[in-house]
Amino acid sequence: MKKIYTLILGLVLASCSLEPEPTTFLSDSNFYNTAEEANSAVLHSYQSMTFLDYSRPYMNIPTTASEETFPKEGEGLNIDQFEIFNVDDKNQNLEQFFRLTYIGLNRANTVIEKTEEVSYNRDLGNKFRGEGLFLRAWHHFMLVRLFGEVPLKISAVDELSEVFGAENASIESIYMSIISDLNTAIDLLPIERVGGRADKVAAQGLLSKVYITMASAKSTGSPGYDWVSNADTYYNLASQTASEVINNQSVYTFDPDLIHIYDVSTSEAFNGPEHIFFIPQDRSGLAEGEFSKLSKFFIPANAPSSSFLPDGTPTHGGFGVYVTEASFLSSFNVNDRRRNELVIDELYRENGDLQWTPTGGESQPFSRKYIDPNFIGDNTSTHPYLLRYSDILLIYAEAQGPTPEGYNAVNQVRDRAGLVGLLSGLSVADFREKIIEERAFELAFEGHRLYDLRRTNKIQSVLTGVYGKTITNSAYFFPIPAIEGELNK
Repeated sequence: MKKIYTLILGLVLASCSLEPEPTTFLSDSNFYNTAEEANSAVLHSYQSMTFLDYSRPYMNIPTTASEETFPKEGEGLNIDQFEIFNVDDKNQNLEQFFRLTYIGLNRANTVIEKTEEVSYNRDLGNKFRGEGLFLRAWHHFMLVRLFGEVPLKISAVDELSEVFGAENASIESIYMSIISDLNTAIDLLPIERVGGRADKVAAQGLLSKVYITMASAKSTGSPGYDWVSNADTYYNLASQTASEVINNQSVYTFDPDLIHIYDVSTSEAFNGPEHIFFIPQDRSGLAEGEFSKLSKFFIPANAPSSSFLPDGTPTHGGFGVYVTEASFLSSFNVNDRRRNELVIDELYRENGDLQWTPTGGESQPFSRKYIDPNFIGDNTSTHPYLLRYSDILLIYAEAQGPTPEGYNAVNQVRDRAGLVGLLSGLSVADFREKIIEERAFELAFEGHRLYDLRRTNKIQSVLTGVYGKTITNSAYFFPIPAIEGELNK
């Protein structure tokens, strides 16, 4: 039986007042009339993803629910529940993320509705509408992978009566809505790199991710995807859509420099060739969310307040929220540059003297993917990498299977990491198994591993016992926060 939940969307309720009523007011009937106003509304839609209630759970949940890290003891927001998959409906990370995602959905829906007909340049209106559709698809995709059945919101909430009675939609109907939104967004959006905003390539990349999720979940029997008609159909669609990103554009490209991918020292590096879609955060921002403290979540709490990486890059101290699993690091090939250069085992003083090494327990090596050498106090420009070119390249390889194109795609990634190519002659199943393994190393600490384990039905086989996890519940879908039901009986 479907449950009904309130969507907390920040509605402003009218109340009685003895003050004189205004003779004029600003409503949506006299807003959105110019390109500048519409652009402001689009930026407002993206802004919901910079809020701490969105960006922190976005990283907290998958980073600690995979074999990459475990949470520091005593860390707040019930983050410890993800370590053993004993997640209840009072979990604060889920409460925050659920609420902010629906706020983002409402803003995206408003943009979509207000740009159907415009008095300004039609191409610009199409671009704004495409961005709204992309964001609506993004939010629904995050929700369905985290929670399964949730309310599907495809219209803006602008009346109180629309808040109540939001029933859960089936997983299938949510995916069909996502696919429809992204196909329309692809038709409307140009290829136009603007850091932190979506364009045609972002929509194509996200759609390939949707298709590969459906295909792999069906082929592996992952819970919740028995409605998918045929895995091969969606593997083919994933291949075709990812191919658009890989073969039919040149704005976003493979970065041969492994370290450069994560360089946020300059505005040019910040928006590097691999960065298809990300949450833009800048060290010069005035409030957290505008700037980021993400680097401090990875750097151990006992690291020096000021030190230098082995290559001389300056860095700062940390909170040590995400403690790297030693067994995960040991699973890398000994020659893998992603372990040897992107994981830090030593910190130095400015004169070159060794200053810090891991001491065990919660003091472990840490990822350098989130280091800003130009940090200002605690403020950095580090940010989550939501869609990266190499992510789509590996989706293309997985969808293609052991074809020349599939081998070429994965071996580009392995060559950059200093590894030999995959052996030829693998079966389809074995090849795809190798791609999932490659994604674990290539996309480590970027928030993808939990969803890869879920879509390939590997939560228990990978995590149980080996990483000290005892999975109690919620292996494939987390519970919808109880407060949503409590607020709307």
